[in-house]
Amino acid sequence: MLHVGIHKTASTYIQHRLKANQPFLRQQGLLYPRRRCEHLQLVKALRHGDWQPWEQLLRSAERKGGRALVSAEILSLVLMEPSRQGPGTMLADLLQLLTRMGMQLELVAFIRDQPAYLNSRYTQLLKRFYLSLTFPRYVQQTLLHGGESRCDYMEMFSEVLDRPEVRCHFLPFRSGETDPCQRLLQAIGVSDLEGLTPLPAEANIQPGWQAVWIAQRVSRQLAEQHPHAWGDSSAKLRMRERLERLAAEQGWQAEPFQGLTESLLIQIEERYRSSNDLFARRVWGCGWRELFPRPIPPAMPMRPRSREERQQLLALVDDVLMEGFQPASAPVQG
Repeated sequence: MLHVGIHKTASTYIQHRLKANQPFLRQQGLLYPRRRCEHLQLVKALRHGDWQPWEQLLRSAERKGGRALVSAEILSLVLMEPSRQGPGTMLADLLQLLTRMGMQLELVAFIRDQPAYLNSRYTQLLKRFYLSLTFPRYVQQTLLHGGESRCDYMEMFSEVLDRPEVRCHFLPFRSGETDPCQRLLQAIGVSDLEGLTPLPAEANIQPGWQAVWIAQRVSRQLAEQHPHAWGDSSAKLRMRERLERLAAEQGWQAEPFQGLTESLLIQIEERYRSSNDLFARRVWGCGWRELFPRPIPPAMPMRPRSREERQQLLALVDDVLMEGFQPASAPVQG
């Protein structure tokens, strides 16, 4: 079974909760690799046509009389990548392996309305300093080219839908829904969730518009003035951690970033309307807007409200940059 995200649909929370509930999953006949890196290694192996890690996991689950569960949101993009083994896709390669082993594929994906997805995905990429674009420019590039933020669900899942041997569960991701981890488990047949323990805190919280404002300026300075740091993953990690600490200390999460305007919303709707309706009618038997009402762009601040606040945030831009330029801490000698 594959949980393939998509990005920004509580995947990190789901993965943390599954990891924390290993005894419960074993009781339900589910073999879930405990470490995040194991799931990512399976993705890497899929991309390279290395089936040994997959065979080991699947055989181990089979010996225990259960099913393997793999969770990686990047799979929503990887499965449709061209195969390196020949014609077809990564999905086709995986299905060939499962057929040889006498197994079938069950796939779960959460589906989110594109305006909310793009707003959340932009925040995620920016706080990690993966891009230096403004939000309108990011949206326009995604609408034209897709890339790592593509979200045309008919394009992403058309092959899955066309393969009757794949059992699919597409779950709408909306506010007000029940716990996403519970929804995933119920979709794959786990009906009794009484023994599923909660997590102590929510993972991957949006850092707020102030953090986004700072990250936009840090990213531009890195890209334009410090290309060595722009390519330094360790420096970016230190800056991201500093930014997240600031967001928590200052309580910025109370005012999340909302970059949508009416103009951007119209552009997004025009790009995905026909594809969304086709997908919704094929998967759920209804129109897209019956499940995802049209959002109203919120009147939220996206920039400093006073000269004083601007000066305070600009000082924190320098603070975050300096964190990245600090040498990495040496390991403690024991």
